[in-house]
Amino acid sequence: MDENDASAAPKPAFRRAAAGPGTAARLRDDARRGVGRKTSVRVGRTRVGDGVFARKWYRGDEIVGEIEGSRITDEQYSSEYCMDLEDGSCLEPEAPFRFLNHSCDPNCRFNWHDLRQEGKAGLRRRVFLFALRTIRPDEELTIDYGWPASYAIPCRCGSASCRGWVVAEEELSAVVAAQSVE
Repeated sequence: MDENDASAAPKPAFRRAAAGPGTAARLRDDARRGVGRKTSVRVGRTRVGDGVFARKWYRGDEIVGEIEGSRITDEQYSSEYCMDLEDGSCLEPEAPFRFLNHSCDPNCRFNWHDLRQEGKAGLRRRVFLFALRTIRPDEELTIDYGWPASYAIPCRCGSASCRGWVVAEEELSAVVAAQSVE
């Protein structure tokens, strides 16, 4: 993959977690109250470029924020930041969450929910960032991009459990096998 060719950039995969009882109602209530709005995070410099940092403490499974941006339905569209919504569309996220970096040991995850909009018919797919564990103020927020092996690039996350590649864990063996052939 040519790192300068935005059209070849993969779409980070979403792994939809099972929603517990009352999740949709909690998300609607949190959105009305402004929970997880962009003010609770900031963009700052990291050793790999821009990144997103917490401004406050987060508990595990707490909503950090809603990922907002442009919804794209062109199947050929791709960018470094584009996220597959698994409904035939993708999301080109706005700042600050477009700057989430990969880690093989992430502290956040994405989850989307189809929620009813007040005063409107039908459902709207909304994407949220959840803390996987307790996160302290000024800690960088990271996700596992979960890219397919065909898009793997060397990883620079620096975590103790680094796979060496930005790739879905279940696809790592394919990347390693391809490297041993070269």
